[in-house]
Amino acid sequence: MKKLFLSFIFIFSLLFQACSTSEQTTDRDHSSRSPDGSPVVVSDARDTYRTLADYLARVPGVQVSGPSHNPSIKVRGSSSFMANTDPLYVIDGNAVGNSYSQVNNMINVRDIENVRVLMGSDASIYGVRGANGVILITTKR
Repeated sequence: MKKLFLSFIFIFSLLFQACSTSEQTTDRDHSSRSPDGSPVVVSDARDTYRTLADYLARVPGVQVSGPSHNPSIKVRGSSSFMANTDPLYVIDGNAVGNSYSQVNNMINVRDIENVRVLMGSDASIYGVRGANGVILITTKR
């Protein structure tokens, strides 16, 4: 009986230790959800990104594919309107267009505070321009 009790305590302590270490590993995850449910990624000084595409690859709901100098950025669930599937980019509340290369040249990745993705009915405030999704970029001021 004593051996059974000691083995139970030993297994319980291992389980408790495993649970406590898993908490520490999730500390690095910066993706979360905003109050309205859209995904948000917050930048951290420990993160190193070379391009905007590297940053957007970590945002939930965004698919990055293609060559590094001119990647294809798509928001999951995007529909095609006029054969264009690029999302609308909005930087600090100003709609700047659907061109990834233009946005990549306008913004330094280290200046990004957070990125939020709007899909479906959330993107409808931008009308037809937001039909393929909206990527809201907030910079540090």
